[in-house]
Amino acid sequence: MPRPKPTEGELRERAERAAALTDFMKKNKFTEVKLAEALGISRRSIQMMKSGSVTPHPSTLHKLAALVAKHKKGKSS
Repeated sequence: MPRPKPTEGELRERAERAAALTDFMKKNKFTEVKLAEALGISRRSIQMMKSGSVTPHPSTLHKLAALVAKHKKGKSS
């Protein structure tokens, strides 16, 4: 069975998430490979997240949120 097309809202969320991910990577000097290793996923998954072509799995979002929080905490010290 083919997957349903994403709604406009889902596409907007993906684009916002992709922009935030790219910004986080630039500010914290993460390469695709290093971020993929930190999250336990493939570099290709990072590429697809950055392009906004996929919605990350909830467990990946949870790991990413923890990583972002860790880096925010480290910068505020």
